[in-house]
Amino acid sequence: MPLIAIALASALSALPDIGWERERAEDAHQLMLCQIHRDQLADRGEKSQTYQQAKAVCDLLAREYKQNWDFDAHDALAAEAVDFFDLVQRGEATAVPPRKSDHALE
Repeated sequence: MPLIAIALASALSALPDIGWERERAEDAHQLMLCQIHRDQLADRGEKSQTYQQAKAVCDLLAREYKQNWDFDAHDALAAEAVDFFDLVQRGEATAVPPRKSDHALE
């Protein structure tokens, strides 16, 4: 039984860390709530100090979100994470030739 636990623990430790997805979702949610509040103030015609503060906070959150979650940088990291040609060469994946029906679609 202890060997099963060790094998399971080692398999789970190899899983990719997806904690950044939770953080990104929380940041996006916070930004969205701020924007909703700011827009509600604007719809009421309240261009007061409260609206100006809400606008400043939303702008700050938007800058931080863009700085922390630069989509191009994350996409580049994700693209580098999987190299299909390397997987095929090591025998961990299989190359499947296209079917005749796939050529008919072209």
